[in-house]
Amino acid sequence: MELSTFLKLIISLCIGAAVGLEREVHEKHELDKYEKEHTPTIGVRTLALTTALGTISGLLYHDYFSLFLILTITSMFLIGAHYVFTSLQSKRYGITTEIATIYTYLIGLFIGLEVFPIGLTLSLVVLLMIILANKERVAHVVHDVHEQDLKAIISYALIAMVILPFLPNREITLKEIPYMIGILKAVNISATWNNLPIINPFLTWLIVAVISGVDLLGYMLEKMFRKGRGFILTSILGGFVSSTATTQSLAAHSKKTKKTLPLVAGALFSTLASFFPAIIVLLPLNAIYIFNLLPTLSILIVGFAIAGSIFWYLSKNNKNEEFVQKHHNENILSIKPALFFAFLYISIKLVTRITLELFGQQGFLVAASLAAFTGIDAVAINIAELSGKSINYYTGVLAFILINSVNLLAKTIYINFQGQKDMALKFGFAAGIVVIFSFLGLLFV
Repeated sequence: MELSTFLKLIISLCIGAAVGLEREVHEKHELDKYEKEHTPTIGVRTLALTTALGTISGLLYHDYFSLFLILTITSMFLIGAHYVFTSLQSKRYGITTEIATIYTYLIGLFIGLEVFPIGLTLSLVVLLMIILANKERVAHVVHDVHEQDLKAIISYALIAMVILPFLPNREITLKEIPYMIGILKAVNISATWNNLPIINPFLTWLIVAVISGVDLLGYMLEKMFRKGRGFILTSILGGFVSSTATTQSLAAHSKKTKKTLPLVAGALFSTLASFFPAIIVLLPLNAIYIFNLLPTLSILIVGFAIAGSIFWYLSKNNKNEEFVQKHHNENILSIKPALFFAFLYISIKLVTRITLELFGQQGFLVAASLAAFTGIDAVAINIAELSGKSINYYTGVLAFILINSVNLLAKTIYINFQGQKDMALKFGFAAGIVVIFSFLGLLFV
């Protein structure tokens, strides 16, 4: 879903400012620690403007390519000139800040061109800040990389960078399946079913990549931070992209350990993180609807933050090192749970589309509930577009609460089938309490 130009610029400015703040704090720490001479710093203002410039370049790409080219080349030249100047002055030849500057420019470009969903873009930014802020820990992880770690990284690169980019990002319809039209005619099925969407290869494999990525990233961050913190960070990052897929990945981990409290906390924090990309996507579609939905969203965000924090606090006294060691001794990257969920995802999507085809708009609520089993974003977009038009805002907010409840129920079911029943019980109980309180948001509509 397209974001407005104004919202794109605001998001890019905030992202650049956040990364710039981290760089300024790091530079100040370096100067105090080693008593080095102050040099011009790439900080909040520079990186905020750099990210915004990247967004502007992306907006100009299609209609004013020559101007886009000038802005991009000029930006790269200025970054290179800054590196040469500061290196000669300070005798420090590290290039991390300059690479981070190029990265923020590219993030801005991605926002402008809408190359990735906004949730994935936010995850990339958070991951960048984690890497920048943990220099020593990153060095420790690199030093401690084993052969099986390297094999897992190469395997994931094959999944996400070799296979994924070459898959078609469009719906494959029933009529495109060989011999299917002849079969439909033979059994006297209406030709209207010919255009029924069956599968989007890119989005389906993206689900596999997300689940596998959560698996691998969680392991690497856990090596960096220990004590379960790595999986919490991974859960939040995964929640920006797909909290349902992330929860499924955490559920698969629960079979490898008796200590489910950190995983429950991760699943709750992942759900919490998923609301922020939803707000960004829905805001330009129907700002009045978001205003009416805000009390409900606030209750959900605060509720999941409290629930996740409680389970995280309860897990602090447990020896999470046993959990990490078990994970280390087994396969780091397991693709079977990801493929199972992808199959489930396709099946539910197909049933949802068949329901809509059979019952039309009368089956909207049934179809919306089924669709919520795989995620709430697409359904929430439909509700936002209908609110204030086909349905009133009260009904729109109620529909959001219902699809969110169905999605949380689906997560509980996934955990029960893919992981330990103990984890499913804890997650379902916490999510149920938060959902009950979320109905209070209807009082403010």
